[in-house]
Amino acid sequence: MAEATATPERLIDPEWENFFATRTSQTKEPLQKLLGRVSIFNLLRAKELRTLARIVHTREFARGEIVIKRGVQQSGLYLVRTGSVDIVRAAADGRREVIGTLGPEELLGEFALLDDSPRSTSVVAAERSELIGFFKPDLTDILATDPAMGCMILLRLGEDMTATLNKDYRRLCELGWPLLDRTDGDTLDPTTS
Repeated sequence: MAEATATPERLIDPEWENFFATRTSQTKEPLQKLLGRVSIFNLLRAKELRTLARIVHTREFARGEIVIKRGVQQSGLYLVRTGSVDIVRAAADGRREVIGTLGPEELLGEFALLDDSPRSTSVVAAERSELIGFFKPDLTDILATDPAMGCMILLRLGEDMTATLNKDYRRLCELGWPLLDRTDGDTLDPTTS
């Protein structure tokens, strides 16, 4: 009977185990790199992105947990890092109706950086999700300590908001809403009738 050759057991110093382990499927992309791909932060240089990565707030939400509640005043945006969130509203029969879903690298609530009006819809984690928060006080601090960085964020934020409003405006036009840029010469001003 042949004797089985024993492989020597690999000894690992517990202090360095995680350092040498290759766990690419479990490691997350550096926050700085992710933030650099987000439209409102993509004008920032590496140093500014490192600063931003230290400022933002990371939080995990369990499936079904409310991220943003309808009617509550908001003060900032969230970036979906992992998982997904549902945008929901109450249906006529009282049930919760999903009207949209956002996934990784999508923003929600960016208007709240400039306007703290109550939310018109709720946002609920569709699955276990990690979100990154960036709030009005964070932006205010950046504007006070690094005005150039703050202005770059505001520039991109304004561009994104304009794009969103233009998209919504086009949808309203497609639905037949009477809007001001009519080309047939008619106006909506009652004083010109």
